[in-house]
Amino acid sequence: MKVIDFHVHPFESSAYNLNMYPGMYDVDLKGMKEQLTEAGITHICGSVLNKGYCQKGFENLRGLNREALRLKEELGDFYTPGFHVHPEYVRESCDEIVFMYEKGICLIGELVHYMHGWGDFSEKNWAEILDVAEQYHMVCSYHTPFDYDMKKMIEQHPKLTFVAAHPGDRQRVEEQIEMLKSLPNLYLDLSGTGLHRFGMLKHLVNEVGADRILFGTDYPICNPRMYVQAVYGEEISPQDRERIFYRNAAELLGLDAVC
Repeated sequence: MKVIDFHVHPFESSAYNLNMYPGMYDVDLKGMKEQLTEAGITHICGSVLNKGYCQKGFENLRGLNREALRLKEELGDFYTPGFHVHPEYVRESCDEIVFMYEKGICLIGELVHYMHGWGDFSEKNWAEILDVAEQYHMVCSYHTPFDYDMKKMIEQHPKLTFVAAHPGDRQRVEEQIEMLKSLPNLYLDLSGTGLHRFGMLKHLVNEVGADRILFGTDYPICNPRMYVQAVYGEEISPQDRERIFYRNAAELLGLDAVC
């Protein structure tokens, strides 16, 4: 079965390898792809991040975005880049959206506040950036927890697709479900915490349906093979498993031709 990993932070050098145990899996680009494909993943999506706190200034973020485009040249159809924007740099962020759109890239994020030095989505400048993102039919992936700040922003941008990352533990999952039920343009990716709790995925499918769930791992922070097997291990239908592993992300990002 095809498996699109919606939430990867790709790397070629150790500066961008977010693995929590330095030196254990400090592989090159070829080794990264081998680890993912051996886990059963056929396509990856996501942004480049660097270790530690990201320096202020949009040039640094632009550099990460250009690194993602360079990796796209190396990885070809295996990779869909994500890119960064920032509420303190509205003009630069809007210009970056247009630039990436012209490159055929429609994935913003994952937006990670604590790595990039902004507070939350209540900051007024986000509205202007997301207006442009909506105009250019972007998909916006954001790090949770941000649900209550994000609810207003999502409601104000009904034509923009948002993807919340990381289901979290039981209480967080229930909060995510309420958000998904009330916001038709919101999806959830399975990366990070949550999927290791047996029964969580079946519960999500029962409550909101498989159409709103995207497979993700948060590699290289998390073990991709474990996440693939966790989805196979849940008692859900083959049709629901296909939607989660592949079809939902392919439809959102227009990936049918390359995956």
